[in-house]
Amino acid sequence: MTAFLQTLIFGLATGAVISLSAVGLSLSYGVTRFINFSYGEFLTLGAYFTVLGVALGLSLPVAIVLAMAAVGIAGVALARVFFDPLMDRGFLPLLVTSVGLAFVLQNVVRMFAGSNPIRFPLPLMRPWHVGALFVPKVPVLVVVVALLAMIGVHLLLTLTRIGKMMRATSDNPALARASGISTARVLAATWFLSSAIGGLGGVLLAMTQIAVQPVMGWSFLLVVFAAVLLGGIGNPYGAMLGSLVVGLGIELGTTYLSPDYGHAFAFLILVLVLLLRPRGILRGAF
Repeated sequence: MTAFLQTLIFGLATGAVISLSAVGLSLSYGVTRFINFSYGEFLTLGAYFTVLGVALGLSLPVAIVLAMAAVGIAGVALARVFFDPLMDRGFLPLLVTSVGLAFVLQNVVRMFAGSNPIRFPLPLMRPWHVGALFVPKVPVLVVVVALLAMIGVHLLLTLTRIGKMMRATSDNPALARASGISTARVLAATWFLSSAIGGLGGVLLAMTQIAVQPVMGWSFLLVVFAAVLLGGIGNPYGAMLGSLVVGLGIELGTTYLSPDYGHAFAFLILVLVLLLRPRGILRGAF
């Protein structure tokens, strides 16, 4: 029972990282209607910018906030240069461009930071002990931060004007334009928010893995895709639910099968769910 509870704690932390990252990806898909394969690099940039901020003497929380802002600005700039001009060209040009951009960003990171893993500057935190169970503080912190961020996204989408504009554009872009909504402004806001969330997801991923490396976002992207598909592509709330299923699946597979089969177990769950509900747990679009 203790081993199961321990696995559950780590599974919730893994699911929280996946969930936050999947929300960012779902937001961009919900408005742009294409899957951005360079999204994983925003996770990588978020982690590296945070490491750089701490190295320059900033506290870790301040470095994280500034890293999110930097990744958000970078996301808008990259979208303006590489994606916005191709929005009317169809799915394939955007797909190929996003894959190419992912490899370019990976090599830019290698150029400046090297290929070797770097330790994430996380202070030592001793676990809590509850009987025979020990509760690490890092997974709990990751879950709390991810939950607060996702609550913030929910409030933004439901209560703010820009959030309502994003939802309207996602539902019907032509009708949104006819209603006077500036879709260019909505698109820029979506890129910024999606990229900044990805940057925070990369920070939380680095906290759970301790090491930061140039391919961390790309390696994690497939798991994020699985969560997005499982929850219902384009639906941030579905992404949250799908991520918990995938995260728990990974940790259960790692604990009770083999560390090599954790991801395979998660994808088996994905296949079974999609066979029963092809559109995911929740329908797409938000």
